[in-house]
This record gives sequence, C-alpha cells and structure tokens, in this order.
Amino acid sequence: MTGKAAPSELAVKPIIKSKKVTDHHAIIPTLELQNCNFGELPKGEFAILQLISTRLLASVAPPYRYAETVAEFRCGEETFTAKGKTVLDTGWKAIEKPGKAEKADVHLPMMQVGDNFPVVSAEVKEGQTKPRSHYTEDTLLASMERAGADEMPDEVERRGIGTPATRAGIIERLVTRGFLERKGDKKAKNLIPTEKGNALITVLPEQLQSASMTADWEEKLLKIERGEYSSTAFMDEIIEMVTSLVDDYQVVKDAAVIMPDARKSLGKCPVCGSDVVERPKSYACSNRQCNFALWKSNRYFEAIGKRMTESVAKRLLKTGCVRMKDCYSRRLDRYFDATIFLDFDETGKVQYRMEKGM
Repeated sequence: MTGKAAPSELAVKPIIKSKKVTDHHAIIPTLELQNCNFGELPKGEFAILQLISTRLLASVAPPYRYAETVAEFRCGEETFTAKGKTVLDTGWKAIEKPGKAEKADVHLPMMQVGDNFPVVSAEVKEGQTKPRSHYTEDTLLASMERAGADEMPDEVERRGIGTPATRAGIIERLVTRGFLERKGDKKAKNLIPTEKGNALITVLPEQLQSASMTADWEEKLLKIERGEYSSTAFMDEIIEMVTSLVDDYQVVKDAAVIMPDARKSLGKCPVCGSDVVERPKSYACSNRQCNFALWKSNRYFEAIGKRMTESVAKRLLKTGCVRMKDCYSRRLDRYFDATIFLDFDETGKVQYRMEKGM
C-alpha cells in the first residue's frame, strides 16, 4: 500500500516554505483571484489560470491511496506476473483530472501462497521490438530534470541539468548552434541530433558528458551555502579538472575528419597575419593571442545607420576601407555618402575614421 492517511486539513506546509525561497520557484495564484471576473478573461488566459490553480490545489490535497497486489505464477519453467490495484482514496487525483474517467483497475481474486489455478488458454505470439521514440521538447525537459537525480543528496534544491528557468534556453541554444534540429509536423516536433552534434559527443571527454559531475557540483555548492566547504577549494578543483583534461586528453582518431573546422577565412589579420574568422559576436583573428576584432555590434557603424556585415568586414580586411552610400547623420538629419577607413594600433585595438564623399 502506498501513501499516508489523509490529513485533517490541506497540506500547505510541505510545499510553501518562505524561508527556502531563493530563485525560480513555482507560479501560484494570489488572493486577487477572488476579485477576478472570470467571464472577462480571454479563453487562453482563463485556461492557464485554471491549470495553475488546479495544480496548486492538487499539491496540497490528500494523498492518492491504493492497495496493490503482485502475484507470481509458475507454469512449467516459466514465471508470470500479475498485478492488481484497488483505489482506497482518490485524493489529489480527484482534483487533477476533474470529470475524466480513470482507467479501469485490474482486480485479482483472493489467493494464497501455494494456490493452483487451471490454465484456460495459451498461445505464442511473434512480435518485433520497437526503437525508442525520439525526444520531444517536453520529454527532453523531463529527462533533464531527472538526470543524475539519484546521485544527488536529498537536500539539494536544484537537481538534474540546468534549472526550471534555464533548461528550455539550453535546448534552444543547442538548436541555434546547430547541434540539434527540430523535425516533424506542426503538432509534434522531435529533437534530432545533427551530424555536428553527434561529432561533438564523439570527441568530447566522457567526464564532461556525465550528469554525475553536475550531481557532485550541486552537493558541493550546497556545502558552500552551509559554510561546510570552501568556495576557493571548489574553484581550485574545477581548475585542476580542466587542466587535467587538457593535459591528459587523448585525441579521438580521425577527430579532424569527424569534426572539421568549418570556419572560413574572411581575410588576413592586419596585425599578425593569421586568418580572420567569423565568431558569434565578431569577425576576429583566429590567433587567440591577438586582440584584433571587427565587432558586429558596432557603435560607429550603428551611429550612421549601417551594420558590420561579412561583406563589409571582407572589404576592410582586403583594402583597409569600404565605401558606403546613404549614411545617416542624426545631428543634421540627412543622408550622405562616405568612405570608412580601418585603423588599429600595435595591440590590435580597432578605430575607424571617415571621409565624406565617394
């Protein structure tokens, strides 16, 4: 039998603890709900409000209680199992699924160990196993929440990969960067790893792929919060781990073929001569020791109504200047043509200067 006896009042204390509030906690209705005219709410807003209110009531309602019987039968050399369940108290399920018919429970007859039952019929069926379904957004979010949970201490508030507020963003970032793609119809979109995503997992050290690392970090962060562990020691461990991974990592055979560098060169760096490649926020020198970069979010170009595009970056790298038509002056409220020149110092810091006219 699972569950406990129904409490005499709503079990509010286990779910609402003001002292434990930190960040990203549940959305619950406020007392303004009693002053709300539900008839004035749009259908969508009413459905969301009803969903949130129902979930809150279900979380403080009495437990769902049932008795379960598991029986094992032996026939020849084979063992078969039968399960039966009897609902003792619908509890929170009566609120969570109002008006919906519950699936019929399987009831077993009274029996004792050693009872014999006649075999009514028997048959052998041939079937084929079905591969596991691809992840959808919902199933992946649920798996991220459970990842490594068994290895985390009970006191840890945040479990799994990410937090409720960041998990969706993690998935979106993987899609944006080309590691995942969405495939399917409008109703159901599956998340499928791309060739780039599979390649990353192939070359990534196993230690970084494990949710155990997240579990270990969460436990130590909890100890730091309690004053039982030093934050400096925690950071030293991370530095040591990263250093060890870099020093001891064995390059996967044919890694260059599995995950080639797809970045194309836009031109040569005028400071050190290395290739300039595109990065998320800039067109920068591929030599990490060099500071040369043409930033995409560029105040100088934005001030004249222009953008630092790939073609503009290429022209600046090739000739040191770029001609632009219809530049805009906010001060004069008029358009003009100009030539933008690229200047830089020995440290790679970029500056621009302008000559009006073409």
